Amino acid sequence: MIAHGYSPDGKGAWVESLATAALARAGGEGAVYRYTGATGTWARVAGDGGNGSGQNVVLIFNWEVDSGSVAEGPNWRYVQAAGDVLHAVLRAPSYAAGSTGPADLLSGRRVHLIGHSRGASVASEAIRRLALARIPVDQMTTLDPHPVNGTLDSPYNYDWGDPVPERWANVAWADNYWRADGGGLINGLDFDGMPLANVLNVQLSESTLNCCGYSISHSDVHLWYHGTADLGAAASDGDEPITSQMRSSWWPQGAALVGFARSAIGGSERPAIPPGIEPSAASAPLLMNGGFESGSRAGWAEHGGSGATLGSASGNWFARLSAARPRLVHNRAYLPSPPTPGRALTLSFMVRRSGTAGSGDVLRASIERPGDAAPIAIAAASWPVAAMGTAFVPVTVQVPPELTGVTALLHLHVEGGADGGIASTVEIDDLALAIAAPAADLDGNGRVDGQDLGTLLSSWGACGICAADLDRNGIVDGADLARLLADWG
Repeated sequence: MIAHGYSPDGKGAWVESLATAALARAGGEGAVYRYTGATGTWARVAGDGGNGSGQNVVLIFNWEVDSGSVAEGPNWRYVQAAGDVLHAVLRAPSYAAGSTGPADLLSGRRVHLIGHSRGASVASEAIRRLALARIPVDQMTTLDPHPVNGTLDSPYNYDWGDPVPERWANVAWADNYWRADGGGLINGLDFDGMPLANVLNVQLSESTLNCCGYSISHSDVHLWYHGTADLGAAASDGDEPITSQMRSSWWPQGAALVGFARSAIGGSERPAIPPGIEPSAASAPLLMNGGFESGSRAGWAEHGGSGATLGSASGNWFARLSAARPRLVHNRAYLPSPPTPGRALTLSFMVRRSGTAGSGDVLRASIERPGDAAPIAIAAASWPVAAMGTAFVPVTVQVPPELTGVTALLHLHVEGGADGGIASTVEIDDLALAIAAPAADLDGNGRVDGQDLGTLLSSWGACGICAADLDRNGIVDGADLARLLADWG
């Protein structure tokens, strides 16, 4: 899998050229696919030189639109959001019309992720989530990694919240190729790379790279790596050729011995490196940016996400659903299946109404899977707006098992009353997905027992929005008691 970096005007041809070069080194046994954010699908690249089999799969992750975002506040943490989507479309892939591909891109494969510039952080973020799921990765390769986090290339050292790439514990081996020319008004525009921890670091010579190739050395790094994948006499990355001068000066030891040679396809020996680190679950929640931090739409735009407006009060940001924009949709995310019986995937969030409630207006939650004609409503995920107060309160609902184990879009939307018009404004914050005990475990101790029964009975009757209202109809009654008893134990 190959991820490009910052691309305000198009990412060039080099990514696709590297993909086809890698497939050629594998003997053409396989296919190249490109991801499209608008559809969330992989489409086979025409003329990839492969045979269409799933033996070797080379993926191009296109995050061009969000990679070119430049505002610190509204576009904060877009790298993490892209990594979250990449993880999702690797775990449960879908293919564009006219393209077919393997249903499983990870099991039984030697997985190798390659990222250039900010794409190195995207690859690292996807691997972080694979590590939390205990999915192994054979190799991570970073090409002049350049996280935009306020540390590199003064005076252009902007801070967009990009994380420094990490070699996580599930990665068997990692290599990093980088160079730097320092900051300043001129040099700062040729973005610097950086060394990383727990990987094989190879610093390329800035003066040697300057002989030829691109006008900036930052791009020369992916050209350098391309020359180790494509050893042909007429090699080119689609934008720049590999010349005889470059062959003699860039790889004096021979291009066949370095760079791509250390991939599973290349087969060369890998030097020993320190082990990677274990990620924390809190660093990669199942739902990206559920709190709309800093007014950012990261996690809610570019990859199927859309809708709602963002508001703030006392520095806290939230989503606002109204007649003008009644729907909030999260980017494609992987919805994991509960690992053991008795557990469930839950959706939780804070909710309140703003102003008066329209008669009959209802907030609903639904899941849209690939191929669904319309989003599928989550059972019991229906909250009458009239029952809401004007202060935030928490709600939790279980996602049905048949809607888990997939990559899907999460919808929250307000529907109008009998006349279809929406007269309410609903505000939502702190959305989260989690593997949890049944909803009837009201005290969260992992058991449905007498304490939960006591809580339900003490809430009997109309309650507006409360945890004991398990079917979310605004009343704690016999139906809720029956559901609690069914989950007993």
